Amino acid sequence: QSYRDREIILVDDGSTDGTHKVADDLSAGRKDVTVVETNHGGASHARNVGVEKAKGEIVFFAESDCVYDESYLQKAVERLDSEPEAGAVCLTGAPLITRSTLATKSIDIENKVQHRLLDQGKIKPFYAWVYRREVLTKLGGFDEKLFQGEDKDLFDRLEGAHYTVAWVPGVNWRHRRDQTTPELARKWFTRGRTRILYSMKHGRILDILKTMAPFWVAVFGVILLVRSPLGGGLVILLVALLFVANTLRIMRIAWPVVERKRNFLGYPVFVMTRNFSMAMGYSVALVMILVRKIQGKEIAWNNI
Repeated sequence: QSYRDREIILVDDGSTDGTHKVADDLSAGRKDVTVVETNHGGASHARNVGVEKAKGEIVFFAESDCVYDESYLQKAVERLDSEPEAGAVCLTGAPLITRSTLATKSIDIENKVQHRLLDQGKIKPFYAWVYRREVLTKLGGFDEKLFQGEDKDLFDRLEGAHYTVAWVPGVNWRHRRDQTTPELARKWFTRGRTRILYSMKHGRILDILKTMAPFWVAVFGVILLVRSPLGGGLVILLVALLFVANTLRIMRIAWPVVERKRNFLGYPVFVMTRNFSMAMGYSVALVMILVRKIQGKEIAWNNI
């Protein structure tokens, strides 16, 4: 990073694979690196421990699956300096594409849509990984009961406390993601299963229903096919048309910035796979939550 006035805090969240020794070896002799070891408590816990150890006025949470532009920190600090009322800063990024697949093409389309809407002022920054330390303290840090959506939860509380969010446009980092739809489907299932606690905390029941409804309507359509091929076929067609309509909406926004228009052809399949995978995750989580409530047991990210 071009910005050199910084400290690096590495929190080993109870790893069992030799990470701590590797971290100690790499940081040996470096005064700007602090290695902390904790019992396994999840990413939120690890980040909160890091904030407690931090001495700086600004905190940046680096993600292991991201590649950052060398000026990332410099831009973040300068933007916060220029906007003293901002509690955090959003630096937009893009996916790191290593293979040309349906998944990478679709993710690229959605990323371009987000950038275009931000540039047009139709949406506001909706995430941040760089915060003022005093703001993090006032907000109480990350919610350690959450495993998925914990960053969104913190951002929601930031906005709820009426802090503004600064914004650095452009591609300032690239996110390493799974490159195929089946790989992402497994991750979306897990995300749905664990993100439900965030959705329930913020009363986003409608979001859960909107994700689950197409999936269960499609399941109903498949079952109905046995007794009424016409009726079942119409139900399945209705669900398919829903995803096509969503594609047309995205196309209207992304058309000027997507060079290969044929990339839109497979987009409905991508969105349908994501929706169905997350819907299955939500469904499993709801069943597990119900069972634990009946049993009178605690509900947390690591037991659903």
